[in-house]
Amino acid sequence: MRLCFLGSQSRLEYLRPFASPGVTLERLEGFQGQYPSPSSIESRLEELALAQAVVEETVEAERRGYDAVITSCLGDPGVDAAREMVRIPVIAPGETALLTARMLAHHFSVLTPLRETVPIAREQVQKVGVAAHVASIRSFDMSVERIRERTPETIATLVELGRRCVDEDGAELLVLACASMSVLADEVQPGIDVPVIDAVRLSLRAAEMLVGAGLTHSAVTFPRPVKLSAAAKRC
Repeated sequence: MRLCFLGSQSRLEYLRPFASPGVTLERLEGFQGQYPSPSSIESRLEELALAQAVVEETVEAERRGYDAVITSCLGDPGVDAAREMVRIPVIAPGETALLTARMLAHHFSVLTPLRETVPIAREQVQKVGVAAHVASIRSFDMSVERIRERTPETIATLVELGRRCVDEDGAELLVLACASMSVLADEVQPGIDVPVIDAVRLSLRAAEMLVGAGLTHSAVTFPRPVKLSAAAKRC
């Protein structure tokens, strides 16, 4: 099984030890797309920029023979459009985390980096269909770049915020709604009495599951755009 990860090299190295035997996890080496990816995603504008990169990289991954694509931003920009363009599974970490959270708990909290990203997280839980099960959406009030520094102070602050979600909001599980936050789950978990989802690692398992089961997204839900299909036939 060959899986293509659309995140950074450092995040790829984090993920590789968790891959199952027989699974190859790689990036698109040597691919120079038309759309550069932002260094971090903290706004709808940056999500839009990343979405274009996700679509063209996903198309290239299918062309290279990968069995599935794992995207890297928990806002899931570009995923639906990418699914229209390919028939291999396109794994969205935010969607994967939220649906798994609903499977594991009746009410859960979503932690997002900034106050400015709270509305984006609110829109996402509505789209995924789990809004009724969200105990709260709280901001960490820290930029993605600072979160990536993984300082002890960052971990302690994140643990404290998670405890507030449990004690004050009734959360039974936590979703860290940023990839840079999500990979801190193992460090946060010991300080909190409820499950904490690492959406990055979970996305790898979701990709392995779908490919292993021979499943992908519905072509009825995500049909190839008619104009693009017509243009391809004329060529």
